[in-house]
Amino acid sequence: MKIAFIIESSWNGGGMERMLSFTANALSDKYDVSVVTAFNEDRPDHFAFAAGVHRHDLGIKRGDFPKPAEIKEEYRKRLSEWLTANRQDTAVSLGSLEMFFLPDIKDGSKKIFWFHFAWNYDMMCAHSITPLKIANTLIGCLKRLRRIRAARRYDAMVVLTEHDRATWQHYVRNVTCIHNPVTITPLPVEDYSAERAVAVGRLDWQKGFDILIKAWSIVARKYPDWQLDICGDGPEREKLEQLAAALHLSGKVSFPGNISNMAGAYSKHSLMIMSSRYEGFGLVLVEAAACGLPLVAFDCEQGPSEIINSGQNGFLVSPAGDTDKLAEAIMQLTADEDKRRQMGTAAKEMAEEFEPDKITRQWYDLFEHIATEK
Repeated sequence: MKIAFIIESSWNGGGMERMLSFTANALSDKYDVSVVTAFNEDRPDHFAFAAGVHRHDLGIKRGDFPKPAEIKEEYRKRLSEWLTANRQDTAVSLGSLEMFFLPDIKDGSKKIFWFHFAWNYDMMCAHSITPLKIANTLIGCLKRLRRIRAARRYDAMVVLTEHDRATWQHYVRNVTCIHNPVTITPLPVEDYSAERAVAVGRLDWQKGFDILIKAWSIVARKYPDWQLDICGDGPEREKLEQLAAALHLSGKVSFPGNISNMAGAYSKHSLMIMSSRYEGFGLVLVEAAACGLPLVAFDCEQGPSEIINSGQNGFLVSPAGDTDKLAEAIMQLTADEDKRRQMGTAAKEMAEEFEPDKITRQWYDLFEHIATEK
């Protein structure tokens, strides 16, 4: 079976690109897998592909096409030519620009839409476009409607959570939930008495690190020896550093940047916190759990509730964005080493459901099912 994954570019080090690399590599043991990009412009893939994965970039330079419509049309033309010349059984869009025209390409392949973001993604992102609430809502609704119209034209759709599957199936047929797998090699927590908590993610509004820092100022008053490490980088780094300084958290909150060995970083902490306002899934929770860390996260609509059994392997905090309740949940764990150990053990057991082999078998099942559908 020949399968092509299609994405605008693969040079960025985001979660979507990471999952593409893992999935393509895993499936290449059984299938003939290609990854097709449009706009890499000689930039290398951020995440490596296995020798068995065929790579092709369509060679489009955005600067050559001043109008968005011209870029889209050139992308459609070159992708159509490639799919026609290199017949595939299934073509998978990762939800970039090709999402809107891939079903129009009559190359004989089945079409799958693999959506890496939450159902309410557009509504949550609209805040950064305009400060006006009415405009926010309108923009989000229009983007969502456009995506629904595109998704309806695919033979199947893959989402990251059961919550999103249940929502999408009201609008789209043949929706499947395939969770993201653990892609790190877990290292066990070295010492549950370590007074260190970790948070991981891009330093932007979505991840809610501003809320976490405010909550940590409450934690620090009662547990002054505890250290919070916020790993990652992004556009709000300076603002977050200034917030930490203003709350007198110098020496209590650190920003070590991107960490190449996250398994090693997880193992040196005894608590994992995710303060996201919204998520597509929340893979960092599963990674931390695989290393044996107890978890604290906001109960945002997608992701955390499918990972955290509140009171068993960590705590879900509701409503999302509540600083005081986040601080309270964190302090339940900073106060009790035995509870951290107990919940960390339960978290590690939960993470077994996200082992790579189990997730890969779900992809096998999907492709085999799609191949037999008329």
